[in-house]
Order: sequence, then C-alpha cells, then structure tokens
Amino acid sequence: MTDYDVAVVGGGPVGMWLAAELHRGGVRPVVLERRAERPRHSKALTIYPRTLEQFALRGLAERWLAEGTPVPSSHFALLKNRLDFSFLDTRYPYTLFLPQRRTEELLQDHLAELGVPYLRQHVVTGLRRGDTGVDLDVDSPQGTAVIRAAYVAGCDGAASTVRAAAGIDFAGTPDTWQTILGDIELADPPPVPALTLSEPGGSAYLVALGGGRYRMAVIDHTTLYDLTDRPVTFEDLRTSALRVAGTDFGMRETPGTWLSRVGNATRQASSYRAGRVLLAGDAAHIHYPAGGQGLNLGLQDATNLAWKLAAEIRGWAPPGLLDSYHAERYPVARDVIDDALAQCGLFANPGREGIALRDRFDAILGAAPALRRELAVRLSGLAVRYPAAALPAGQRVPDLSLRNAPAATIFGLLHPAKFVLLNLTSAPASAGFADRLTVVHAELAGDHPEWAGTGAVLIRPDGYIAWSSPGDEAPPLTSWLGRELNETGGFRR
Repeated sequence: MTDYDVAVVGGGPVGMWLAAELHRGGVRPVVLERRAERPRHSKALTIYPRTLEQFALRGLAERWLAEGTPVPSSHFALLKNRLDFSFLDTRYPYTLFLPQRRTEELLQDHLAELGVPYLRQHVVTGLRRGDTGVDLDVDSPQGTAVIRAAYVAGCDGAASTVRAAAGIDFAGTPDTWQTILGDIELADPPPVPALTLSEPGGSAYLVALGGGRYRMAVIDHTTLYDLTDRPVTFEDLRTSALRVAGTDFGMRETPGTWLSRVGNATRQASSYRAGRVLLAGDAAHIHYPAGGQGLNLGLQDATNLAWKLAAEIRGWAPPGLLDSYHAERYPVARDVIDDALAQCGLFANPGREGIALRDRFDAILGAAPALRRELAVRLSGLAVRYPAAALPAGQRVPDLSLRNAPAATIFGLLHPAKFVLLNLTSAPASAGFADRLTVVHAELAGDHPEWAGTGAVLIRPDGYIAWSSPGDEAPPLTSWLGRELNETGGFRR
C-alpha cells in the first residue's frame, strides 16, 4: 500500500499547481518542499494569457486579476517596437504582472482549500523505483523517513534531485554571460508600468511592482561576460543603469532592496518521464528569462501532466496517454528555448554586428504588423497546438459564451477538470464514462463564423480540443477516455 498516489517534490508554483490538478483528477498527492519558508523576493513576475486561461478553466482567474497589473503589450528582445496583445482572441488580452511570491501564496491557499498536504522542511535525498511504486528518502524535522508513492513528480528546479536520481540527462550549455537585476525604489520612475530600452550599450527593462518599487533588469554590454559569483551591489546596478539608460531613475537603496544575477544557461531534460518518475517546470527545462516565459511554461506542463497521470493511476488511461506528456510538452519547451535564444542573440551581442542586427530587426518589426501579431500570439501561449490528424483538434478551445447550458461559458464547463462533450446539434448518450466526462447540449451565444458547421466537440480537461465533427458522428470516446464503467462501477473488460 502506497502512502500517496503522487509525491510532488518541490513546492513552488509548478509543484503546487500540479498537486491541485492531481487532486481534481481524483488522486492523492502530497507536496514535499525543502525550504522552511517562502523566499521574500520573486524570480518571476509575468503571467501570460494562456496561463490566465488555465486558471480560468478551474474558476480561479479572478484571484490573480484582483491583484495583478495588466499591461496590454509585451516585447521581443527588449526592442522598442512592442507587441500589442489587445487583438488576441481571449478574455485576457494582456500581460499580467504579479510577483511570483504572491502567486505562490495564492496557490498554497488553494491547496489548503482542497486539503492537499504541503510538507515544509522535507528534503528528498534519493529515491528507489520498483514495479508498483517509488520509495523516497526524506530528511524532515522529525528525522529521516521513507515516503512511498505510486509516482513521483520532480518539480524541484534546475538542480533537481529527482531528475539526477532518475538518471535523466539535462543536456545543454552552461552560463557564458550574466546580467543583473533588482527590486528597488525609484524616485523618478518612467511614466508607464512597463518600459523596455534598447540602446547602443545594452538593454534595460523596468516593471512596476507597486508601492514605488520596480523590477529593473539591465543587459550591460560592458560587463556582460564578467562571470562571477560575487554578490551584486546597489552600485553595480546603478552604474549599469546609468551606462545603458543614461539615468538611474532616482534609484534608492532601502532595506527591501533585492539584487541578483541571472545567466544564460540553457538545458532540457532528454525525457520528461523515466517509468514512475516525471519532470515538470525548471526540472525539465531552463533558459534565460527572455520575455518571462519560464513560469508560464512550467504551469502549463503541470496542467498537461496532471489529468494524464490521474487517469493512469485510476486505471482508465488508454494506452500511451501518459507517454503523450513528453511527446506534447517537450516540443513546446524546445520552441520556447529557441525563442529565448533568438532574443538573446539580439540583445546580448555587444559587437557592431550584433548591434546592427538588433537595430535592423527592430526596424523590420516596426514596419511589419503581421510579424508583431505572430510574435504576440506565440508569446501569449495561445498558439500552442498538440499534434492531431486535422484542425481544429489539438488547438486550445476558446472561452465562448453559451446559451441553454449549465455554465455561461465553455471554461465554466471545465471547472471539474473532466472531459467535456459539447454537442451543438444532438446529445448522444455516454453513461459509461460519467466519472470522467460531462456531456452538454447547448448553443453558442453570439456570432462565431469559425465554428460554423461544428456539430460536436470533445474537449480535454486541459482545455484543448481532442475531436470535433460537423454532424452526428459518434465521438471516439474510448480512444481518449479508455474503458467504460460497468453497472457496478468497475471498468468493462
């Protein structure tokens, strides 16, 4: 008998969201966090539209919207010609800035509501895999212990103990340059909540955190290749800001000032699964935080993995479903990594050639609205599509309004994290899947030409379309939902 169905190692945003989604899938997770308390300062700030949509799939988006700062644009490589998000086909056409610490607090509150155990000061030191489960060696305040789970999810960051213990390669490149950043008070801040600067000597990025505090990141070509472990000082940041931006924006060193370095190490796990061990977030991929995509990538890993792993544990997963986690998410992370590398090639290239390339690309970007739109859609996360035989299968489902339905919108139907069979013409019976499928007969509210001729659509728990049909064709339920239930609640053979 296992202690838990899934031991989630790492209690940051990705681990907590994964545990919440696993709980919704009907299994028993536990979160093991090595730290005694949450760090005071936040690595990440940026929440993109698709991540907000995934919170909305569970009815939680308003918790983030109530506190975050929406900005209707973003940037590519810190260039002057910004990417407008306002045209995006979503209820959240903007970048939302909210410190990661607050996101973690909101997620931990949600775990408490669900009753998912979150154990601090539980340091995983090793693991042993068997045919029916995994034994984790854990150092805790009560001493050493062994926690047994059917599966283990490593969400324990770039230096993942779980990944190393499972023998999964973390291929890539180490730091070859570094930049500095800090959370500081500004007496003379810019007039906008987010500012990007691209100058001959480097680039800079400022984001308002509230209360007169700003996140300032500086890519200073003068010091770019000075690799060092020396702590960043206030004067380091101020000097680089003056050199790149020509002003320090009235920087003031206060007791709450936080300073750090970030390098361009770029790595990806060769496999996101090794038997009963799976990886998500920074344990699976790291890159320079160009565009602030890392947190979003990890949270979306978790949404993809959770329902598949829950299906495997509950015994109804069709063959290959759990392996599709790697098949679907590995290419998405590879695309984000390549995107980050491309941005680094533009802003972290101090030679004349690099500066000319950056300026030329910025001019092209300014003159090409179609290119700006394409980059905006990609950065937003809305362009992710999982391989499928034909469109629209594999695409995200938009949150369309409904008439004569038990919820006002499509996302409202997905709150329980089940499949949804949305019938816009007829409503075939599917009683054999009642534990994992909601069948709804409804009408679309408003005019949606792109949905003309759609009679039915099968939507995955993570909000992607599994199948659609223009007529009364029977949906391929067993291909996605596995075995039906019998009259006694067991699975049919």
